[in-house]
This record gives sequence, C-alpha cells and structure tokens, in this order.
Amino acid sequence: MKVVKIKMMEEGSGRTRQKHVRRTYGFLIALLLIVIWILVIWSMSTQSSQQQDIQPWLHKWSQKLHIGFTLPDVQFTYGEYEYSLKQRPYDFAEFVFRKSAHLFVYAVLAVLVYGGLRYRRTSLVTSIVSALAVVFVIASIDEYIQQFSPDRTSSIRDVGVDLLGGCFGIAIYAGLQSMIRRIRKGKRTSIRSE
Repeated sequence: MKVVKIKMMEEGSGRTRQKHVRRTYGFLIALLLIVIWILVIWSMSTQSSQQQDIQPWLHKWSQKLHIGFTLPDVQFTYGEYEYSLKQRPYDFAEFVFRKSAHLFVYAVLAVLVYGGLRYRRTSLVTSIVSALAVVFVIASIDEYIQQFSPDRTSSIRDVGVDLLGGCFGIAIYAGLQSMIRRIRKGKRTSIRSE
C-alpha cells in the first residue's frame, strides 16, 4: 500500500514539474513574440510618411470602382487637421486606415502581454493593468521615435488611440476565451449526461 502511494506521489510530482516546464517555455515564447511585435511597431515608426502613404494605391483602386452615389458629408478635426469625406476622400480614407492600424497593432500587443501573463497564472487585474501599461510605454516611445522620422508628427492623441486598441484587444480576447470555455463545459456536461 505504501509503495503504491509513493509511486503515485512520484508520478504526481513529475507531472507538476512537467507542467511547470511547459508553462515556462510557453511564457518564454510569449516574451519572444512580444519583443518581435515591439520591434515591428518601432520599425514602422521609423518609416517616412511617403513610405507609408496608401493614397497612390487608393487612387488606382478607386478608378476600378465606380461609386454610383455621392459620398456623405462626414467631417471632423483630429489635432490640427480637418478631414472631410466629401471634399478629400483619399485623405479621409488614409486617416481611417492609419488609426485602424494603430488600434489593431496595439490590440495585438496587449493580447500578447495579457495572454502571456494569464498563461503564467497572473491575476486578471494584474494582467490587464500590466498589458495596458506596456501598451502605454511602447506607444509613448513609438510617438517619440516618430518625431525624428521625415514628414511624421507625433501626438499624445495617438497614445490614447493605442490604449483604446489595447482595451479592445483584451476585451475581445477575454470574451473569446470565455465563449470557448462555455462551449467546452457544455460539451463535457452533455457527454456526462449521455
């Protein structure tokens, strides 16, 4: 009887050790992905506005697309620039594209940090706060780098957009995780009841 208990304890500690090693490797992979993603963000920061300009592509694409209606008169001011869909549709489209890219890029960064911390069993609040803190720091450095890029401007508003992207990313990721857990739990419950 004692021999069986000792063997079971040894097997249990082996599984625990194996789980710990797996979590460590998973966390290291998450860290590597975070570093790579930050380098991608910063490499985009060093590009000039001409390198990132999508208006030539928009002009070429719009010639193939025949819009059979007039564009609505949507206007707003962001910083010191005015954007108008009706008067300058290409500027408007490029602005929407750039801000959407900000949201996406920082949503991915927040998810990588949040997911890596949750994988290490860090508390929910600590994971969220840490992920958003990383987004804030990296976005601030990103805006600082943009000051030195030709024809680029930096704006504290963009840091706010980036934080919003981080919040959206975490919310979507956490929501998807919750849905997956419910689906799996439902499948287990239905299997047991059969």
